[in-house]
Amino acid sequence: MIGVYILSFLLITADEVIKKVDSQAIPTSSESSVKMIIKKGGDVRERKMIVYTKSDGDIRYSVSKFLDPADVRGTQFLQISKKDETLQFLFLPSLNKSRRIAGGQKKTSFMGSELTYEDMERKKIEDYEYKLIREDENLYVVESTPKKGVDSQYSKAVFYVRKDDYAVLKTELYKDGKLFKVIENEITKVDGKYNIPTRTYVKNLENGNETELIIENIKVDIKVQDKYFSPDFLGKW
Repeated sequence: MIGVYILSFLLITADEVIKKVDSQAIPTSSESSVKMIIKKGGDVRERKMIVYTKSDGDIRYSVSKFLDPADVRGTQFLQISKKDETLQFLFLPSLNKSRRIAGGQKKTSFMGSELTYEDMERKKIEDYEYKLIREDENLYVVESTPKKGVDSQYSKAVFYVRKDDYAVLKTELYKDGKLFKVIENEITKVDGKYNIPTRTYVKNLENGNETELIIENIKVDIKVQDKYFSPDFLGKW
């Protein structure tokens, strides 16, 4: 008797990969201590901040307050990510007022780092077209291009997504078809269920500058007061 073995493959589309990335479990709230290291040429600057987050259905909130050094102390950044848009506000203690980040400002540097405000936004999945360009035993590699009319400084992005948990390990960002910036994440499983990028490394290939974000301590699913996530409360804590 001759046995016949049929190998069947579970096929997944690029859109399905991205949806699984976006639907990963996240903490209902968190508090973390974060160190930012900015390297420009031979100059190295280090900044420290406290970050609070909260999720409420499809809305995600994040607020950061810079603690050190003195020249940025008290600066606060609030991001409210809704399903259809991301609102961003920056409070500058020197002016004692906050302003909304909008339009072309989103393409500018966040606090002198190699991250822009656009990099930090939660993207609308339906604004992009996706293509699975390759995969191996461990990774899906997905290309994303903005649809016509979508305002982005990047011509495309390439995501390296871990197969077993859909964590994004690396993102390549292109301008005019040329690789411009690489973002790499070290993922830590927090509380046994949340994939948290506890180290994010950003390299600008055009100017050679680097930025590193390191979460030194994080507490999840804790009580965080709602007032922290109001634009009217910026500068008051």
